[in-house]
Amino acid sequence: MKICVFLGPTMPVADARALLPDAVFLPPAAQADVISAMTIHRPDVIALIDGVFGQSLSVWHKEILYALHKGVAVYGASSMGALRAAECHPFGMVPVGEVARGYVDGRLTGDDEVALAHAGPEDGWFPLSEPLVNLRASMAAALAAGAVDPATHDRVIAAAKALYFTERTRDRIFAEAGLSPQETERLERFLETGAVDQKRRDAEALLIHLASLIMPPRPAPFDFNASHYFDVLYERDRRVSHGGNSVPLSEIASHAALHRPDFAEINNAALGRVLIRQFAEVMGVTVDEAAVRTETQRFCAMRGLKGPDALAGWCRRNDLTDAEFSELMTELAIERAMRLWLIPRRFLARTTKPVLNELRLRGLYESVAEEAALIDRVMELHFGDPSRQPKESVEQLLAEQVACTACRVDAPADVWSYEYGFKDLLDLRIDLMRAKQVRDLFRQLAAEAEAALAPLPASEDSVSEREMQT
Repeated sequence: MKICVFLGPTMPVADARALLPDAVFLPPAAQADVISAMTIHRPDVIALIDGVFGQSLSVWHKEILYALHKGVAVYGASSMGALRAAECHPFGMVPVGEVARGYVDGRLTGDDEVALAHAGPEDGWFPLSEPLVNLRASMAAALAAGAVDPATHDRVIAAAKALYFTERTRDRIFAEAGLSPQETERLERFLETGAVDQKRRDAEALLIHLASLIMPPRPAPFDFNASHYFDVLYERDRRVSHGGNSVPLSEIASHAALHRPDFAEINNAALGRVLIRQFAEVMGVTVDEAAVRTETQRFCAMRGLKGPDALAGWCRRNDLTDAEFSELMTELAIERAMRLWLIPRRFLARTTKPVLNELRLRGLYESVAEEAALIDRVMELHFGDPSRQPKESVEQLLAEQVACTACRVDAPADVWSYEYGFKDLLDLRIDLMRAKQVRDLFRQLAAEAEAALAPLPASEDSVSEREMQT
């Protein structure tokens, strides 16, 4: 069971790790951090304690709902976790602790109840102001112990509530409450030992609970409606980990645009695939599970992915879940179905012109044309006799072509030849025979040249020298 904990000023990570040693501790959560953790760490449980706001966008309810929808157990306590747990508990998020219960019951309402100023990660998120929920708990304890009377209690709470959360230090609160020096001294003396850190208590309760957890609860299923804005968050802002560093997905695409010499082709192909899918929806073109399975087999064959483990490793390196990979294969299957719809409509012209235009656009046409013209000339000069044609089958010729060249075949010969511009299997066999005959001829000539250039044995050298002298 893998647990990710978002923790900051509520308590030091070292103290938290003593309670939950095997957890992955992450900084206070900002927007997209929950779905990023799902991608990078793939947890069974997410514990949200601290989160940022103001200086950064806060963790979004929608990403918490997404985690719950995907079967991840999500707990909240103490701070931002208590706020989000109160808001998302109808969908299965689990509130833990007094602060979370206060929000669920409606006794606490304002976000400022848990807000505080704090230092950065280099200083361990050290608190710089007093959270109101902690002050409420401490003042209740002081009232119960007789350190303050009810009127003083109420004045302190009202003064703190009136201050902006970053200004809620004890000195400022006591001054705004108008406490006398004697009242201040008596209250501070009590707080030295009697102060209640409610946020920390709740965080500890959550960590202790998770440490004893044998099986995380599975949230009840519900319909998750992904909006356009969630798609933006998931497709662009979600972070992934590579080389020991994390990066937003949008930065990977931007880096490719600025550094890849072939990015124009990549971008055009990507948008073309989107357009094809849109066109397929208009036309009502769909694919079944068998087509998706076939597409997956062809995908794996082209990349040498042998077996489920190899495919799972590829998906992980490429930051794809199983569902996302299946969606990608569906997209490729639809694209192939659209091509198969197009090919017969070009009849005898087939795919020649669009393929040649693509070669031209990619700057490959001249070199490919020269190679094809050379093969045609060699065939004319050396292989006019039909009796010298290879006797191998199409499958044997195709296997040799794949073994000897950069050609890649990901489907049976009849399927592959139809999709790649050949009229039929006979047409494919003719071109395969031509390629084999020229390849064999060049090998033969290379072997003869190598033999002719090889040094002669010593005895033969002596004979040659005597003959030359004679």
